[in-house]
Amino acid sequence: MYTRYKTGLLAGLLLLAVSCKKFLEVKPVDTLSGAEFWQNKNDAEKAINGAYRLLLEKFLESTLYNTGDFRPGWWNWFDKRNLAAMGRNDLLGSDLGSSDGSDRPRNWTQFYRAIAAANLCIDRIPGIADPSFSERERKALVAEARFLRAFIYFYMVRLYGDVPLQLNPYDTEIKARAGMLTVLDTCLQDLRNSQQDLPVSYDDPTFRAVRGTRGAALTLMAHMYMWKAGFEPAKRQECWQQAAALGQQVMDLGVYQLLPYTKEDFQTIFKGRSLEGIFELSLDINYGVEFHSLIAQWVLHEPIIHSSGNLYGGFGSEITPKREWLDKIYPAGESDKRFDIWFDDPYSTKNPQSAMYLKFSSVSNPNTRDYDANFILFRYADLILLRAEALAYLGQDAPAIALLNMIRDRAGARVYSGGGGQALQDAIFLERAKELWGEGHLWYDLVRTGRVMDRNQCENFLTTEQFQRRAWTWPIDMGAVRNNPMIIQNEFWSR
Repeated sequence: MYTRYKTGLLAGLLLLAVSCKKFLEVKPVDTLSGAEFWQNKNDAEKAINGAYRLLLEKFLESTLYNTGDFRPGWWNWFDKRNLAAMGRNDLLGSDLGSSDGSDRPRNWTQFYRAIAAANLCIDRIPGIADPSFSERERKALVAEARFLRAFIYFYMVRLYGDVPLQLNPYDTEIKARAGMLTVLDTCLQDLRNSQQDLPVSYDDPTFRAVRGTRGAALTLMAHMYMWKAGFEPAKRQECWQQAAALGQQVMDLGVYQLLPYTKEDFQTIFKGRSLEGIFELSLDINYGVEFHSLIAQWVLHEPIIHSSGNLYGGFGSEITPKREWLDKIYPAGESDKRFDIWFDDPYSTKNPQSAMYLKFSSVSNPNTRDYDANFILFRYADLILLRAEALAYLGQDAPAIALLNMIRDRAGARVYSGGGGQALQDAIFLERAKELWGEGHLWYDLVRTGRVMDRNQCENFLTTEQFQRRAWTWPIDMGAVRNNPMIIQNEFWSR
């Protein structure tokens, strides 16, 4: 069923409105969508909300959000067999699925459900006959659906490499996997044509960062170009130039800020909807949405959350960062507010598992170990460092250093005063690793820069041969292969 888009199945997606519990076969789309839906502005908004909800449900089913933090290694795994399997690239063994749904990222079905909903929004919203629904509002919602579809494809490309490209909600033909660069180029063209129709911001503060905006689309495009630069050597200069220019456009919007890092205020950023947020998926216990399988569950203990298995009398985390990694990103003797406020007993001096990583500690229920802050996907610090990286590759050292030092200055860290070239590129990479750790970026940064093949930068490093055979991807669930004879498994995982 993975790429067999049946018209009745697509229609069922629109019944979800704001929530969706089942993926149903119902009456044909022409009947349902013509007579029972797409009647007014409210229907269009429900359909967009439904597409977001389908994507959110993909993140809620497993450890997907933090796979980018776990696959590089650099953790003491102790008894967390599923996370340890991720950290040694054992994505087909039984350990991976032993808890937390950690094997579910192999299955791309839910991504395609969200894409199907976005495709229908793009197709049907322009035809809604509602006098209260202005042309500007229609274009904005269609552009938002295009942004969401592009984001999903970008996320899938980083997970699987090549993926089937489905843009027509009525196309029922099974499809082979399209090359990942083709997928990204298609999405980039779509975003170029539509980003101007997106709002810069929303009047409703509850929409901040959790709805598509121009800044979110431009940031997504910058990330796409940086990914392309890692896999398309002949176009690297062009990709870096595009990413740097897009980053400048985001900064010129004037709607994002770097918020202070203090013990009292830093959680505002990671709770979500802050002035630093660019794009997030919303979790809120007040709307019945909280989450269990997030990094917070495994790196905290009493008195913040109830310790799993009463480790060390309740004062033990399930996993802790390795000293080697901490020394790499936080050199001894150098001050950094992030080290001071994001860590408690970082070297586990009280007991072997007493270290805590406090970055995501907005716990909604300490007893059930649930969390209701947003999935932070893009934030301003990420965009600034991404632009700095592009400029450093282009040899524009002065502006790259200035951007790098914006992040370091906010953290109270020593400013970078070195030269350009490889030293600057390495400094920016490590700053991204430090600033964004726990937000799912590290593995993808290692892959697109080729550093995943350097054992000094990636504990779970790949050989050149493994990289070329796409060991950096996830294996595709065998159900997709069985149901669509045109789907070919990633080479490394063809066993």
